[in-house]
Amino acid sequence: MQGQSNEHSVQLSDAQTILDSITDAFFSLNTDWQFSYVNRQTVKTLECEPADLLGKSIWDVYPGTVGSDFERMYRKAAQEQLALSFHSYYPDHKRWYDVNVYPAPAGLSVYFRDITARMQEEERRNALFTLTEVFRDLNTSEDIKYKASEILGKTLGVSRVGYGTIDPVAETLHVVRDWNAPGVETLAGTLKLRDYGSFIDDLKTGTLIAIDDVGEDSRTAASAPASRERSAAAFVNVPVIEKNQLVALIFVNHAQVKHWSDDELAFIKDVAERTRIASERARNAAELDKVVAESERRRRLHETFLENTPDLAYVFGLDHRFAYANKILLTMWGRTWDEAIGLTCLELGYEPWHAEMHDREIDQVIATRQPIRGEVPFNGTNGRRIYEYIFTPVLGMDGQVEAIAGTTRDVTERNQAEEVLRDANLRKDEFLAMLAHELRNPLAPIAAAAQVLQTPALDAKLAKRTSQIISRQVKHMTALVNDLLDVSRVTRGLVTITKEPLDLKSVVYGAVEQVRPFIETQRHHLLFDLAAEKAYVLGDRERLVQIIANLLNNAAKYTSPGGEIGLMLEVNTDALVLSIEDNGIGMPAELQPHVFELFTQAERTADRTQGGLGIGLALVKNLAELHGGTISCFSEGKDRGSRFTLRLPRHHVENGAAAEGPGDTRQPAPSKQPLRTLVVDDNEDAAQMLALYLESLGHQVSIEHSSRAAIDRARLERPDVYILDIGLPDMDGNELARCLRQEETGHALLVAVTGYGQEHDRLKTTAAGFDQHLVKPVDLAKLAALLEQHRS
Repeated sequence: MQGQSNEHSVQLSDAQTILDSITDAFFSLNTDWQFSYVNRQTVKTLECEPADLLGKSIWDVYPGTVGSDFERMYRKAAQEQLALSFHSYYPDHKRWYDVNVYPAPAGLSVYFRDITARMQEEERRNALFTLTEVFRDLNTSEDIKYKASEILGKTLGVSRVGYGTIDPVAETLHVVRDWNAPGVETLAGTLKLRDYGSFIDDLKTGTLIAIDDVGEDSRTAASAPASRERSAAAFVNVPVIEKNQLVALIFVNHAQVKHWSDDELAFIKDVAERTRIASERARNAAELDKVVAESERRRRLHETFLENTPDLAYVFGLDHRFAYANKILLTMWGRTWDEAIGLTCLELGYEPWHAEMHDREIDQVIATRQPIRGEVPFNGTNGRRIYEYIFTPVLGMDGQVEAIAGTTRDVTERNQAEEVLRDANLRKDEFLAMLAHELRNPLAPIAAAAQVLQTPALDAKLAKRTSQIISRQVKHMTALVNDLLDVSRVTRGLVTITKEPLDLKSVVYGAVEQVRPFIETQRHHLLFDLAAEKAYVLGDRERLVQIIANLLNNAAKYTSPGGEIGLMLEVNTDALVLSIEDNGIGMPAELQPHVFELFTQAERTADRTQGGLGIGLALVKNLAELHGGTISCFSEGKDRGSRFTLRLPRHHVENGAAAEGPGDTRQPAPSKQPLRTLVVDDNEDAAQMLALYLESLGHQVSIEHSSRAAIDRARLERPDVYILDIGLPDMDGNELARCLRQEETGHALLVAVTGYGQEHDRLKTTAAGFDQHLVKPVDLAKLAALLEQHRS
C-alpha cells in the first residue's frame, strides 16, 4: 500500500508539473465550487497568490461571475457533464477570456487565457471597416472629422476626441466640433496651447505626443490642474503637417491616468491618417492625386479603393490582370482568391465583347491618366444584374500610372426604379394632355353658347337650343370630375357599397340606357345574348350600372362607326359571367397587362374626341373587386376587336324573389307655393343663374354675396330656405350656418352648395347644421325636389 501511495503521489506531482508548465491558465473547482488547484499561469494571469484562491468559492472571490456567462457555462458543464468552450468579457478585470470547461469526477477543470489584446485588435479592425463605410457617404470635411472622432472615441473608451486647426504663430487650437463621452464638456472654441504645457514645440516637428499622466510628464506637470479640469489627465496628440508646417492636430483625451499601448497609438495614427486624407478629399478633390503620390504603394492602393468603392473593389495591373479583388467580388464570381487573382476578364469567363471593352478602357486610363465610368450587364452568382463601375489610375512616385483601381455597384434596382418613374411621368404627361383636351371640348360649346345668349335678337327657340347645349356639356364635365373623384376614393379604400339582391339583367338594361345615346351616335349595332336562367347578384345597383356602362362606353369609343358590340351573359353554378365584345381597334399584346391601370389608354386619334381620361377601366376593376368579382380582357391584336369579361359571384334567390328596380328619376313639378329663398354665394354669376332657375320654379329669391349681409337679411326676411356656398370670404358657409341656426331658423331648410364632396366635407356641413349637402355643379332637379319636399 505504501508503494502504491508513493506511486500516486509521484503521478500527482508529475501532473502538477505539467499543468504548471503549460501556457494556458488552469484551475480546478470541487463540487462546492471551491478552488482545489491553480497553476502558475493562473496566478500570473489573475495577478494573485494561490492562497487567495485555494479552498475559497469562485463566486465569493470573483463576485462579478455571478449571473454572467462564466456562471451559466460552468453550471451547465457541471449539470450536463459537457465539455464547453466560450469567450466572454469580465468587467471587474476589464479583460476578455477564452475558456474551456471540462467536467471531472471531483468538479470542473477550467483552462483559460487572456484574449483582451486579440479582442481589442478585432474591435479596432471593425472600427476601421466602419470608418471606411462612413467616409464613403459623407461629403463635408467637418462631418468626416466628427464621425472619425466618434468612432475613435467609442472604440478606445476615452473621454474626448476631436480635430482642430492650428495657428502656428498664435499657438492656438481652434475646434469647431468634437466628440465627448457622456458628462464630458466640449472643447469647441479657441484654446491657447501653452496654457496646457510645452508639447506644442514637439508637435511643430511632427512628433506624436502620448502622455500617460499630465502630472508626471515634464512638458505638462506645471499645467496639470488645467488639463485635469478639461478631462485630459492623459492624452494623445497626432500632428497634421502640410508643407513642413503644423496646420492641425487630432487629439484624444482621457479623464483618468491611462497607459497608451503601442497598439492603441498605432490605431490612433491609422485613424488620424485616414481622416486627414478623407478630409482633404472633401475640401478639394483635386488634391487626391497629390495625397496618393505621397503615400507608399500599398497605402495608395488601399486608399484608392476605399475612396471609390460602393460595393465591389478590385485592382488591375498594367497587364490587365487582376491584382486584387475583395471578398464580395470573389463571391459574385463564385471563385476563391487563388482561382481569380492573376487572371484577365476573359480568363475569368467574361463574355468576349465585355472583356475587350474593359481592355480598351484600361488602356485609355493608362494613356490619359483620367478615370473612366461605365455601366454594363453581367451574369454572376446573383444572376444577370446591371453594374455601374469606375476605373481610376493609381500613380507612382514618378507620376506614372502603375495600376488601375476599380469599384463597381449593383444598380439593377435603381435602373428599374428609374424606368418605372419614367413610365409614370410619361403616363402623367399623357393624362394631363388628355385632361386638358377633355375639358376644352365641353368648354368650347359652353363659351360659344354664352356668346349666343348675349345676342340682342335671341328668340325663345334659339335660347332653348343654346341652354340644352350648355346642359349637355356641363353634364359631360361633371362626369369627368366625378370619375376622377370616384377613382381616387375607390383606390384609397374610402368607398363602401350597400349590397342587395339584384337582377343583373335589369342592371344591364339600366347601363345600356345610359350609353345608348353614344352608341346610336356612332351607329353601332348592339347585340344581346343573355342566358335564360335567373341571374341574381348581391351588389350595389348604382355601382354595377357604372361598371357595365363604362365597359359599354369603352367598346363604343374604340369601335369605328357602324361597328358591332356584343353583350353576353352566362349563368354558371356559382358565378355570373358578363362579356362585352366588339370588333373595334383591338389592343396590342404589350398593352393588355396594363389596361386596368390608371391613365392607361389605347392610342388616341383625331376622330376619337371622346377619348376620356384613361381611368374608367381602373375604376371598373376596383368596383368589381368590391363586389367580390374580377375583370379581364383579351384581344387578338390590332384591329381584331376586344373582349372584356366581368365575373361576379352568383346569388341564389327563392322562387318569386325579385330585386328592387330603379327609383323614379323624374324631375318634380315646380312648387305652386312659393318659398322665400336666400342664395348666398360670392360668385355673382353663379348666384344670379341659380336665382333665375329657382324663380322659374315660382319661388321668391334674394341674393347676398357675403356672410354678414346674409345674417342681416335673414333677420329681416326670415327665409324658408338658405342655399349657402361654403367658400365665402368673410365667414365660411359652415360658420354662417351655425349663426343662422342661432337666429331661430329651426323651420328653415339649410342647403350647402360646394365644390368639395368628400366624406369629411359632408361631416363638417352636417355638424354645422346643414340639412343637405350638394356638390357643384348642382343637380337642379334634385334641388327642386328638396324644395318641393320642404314646402310639403
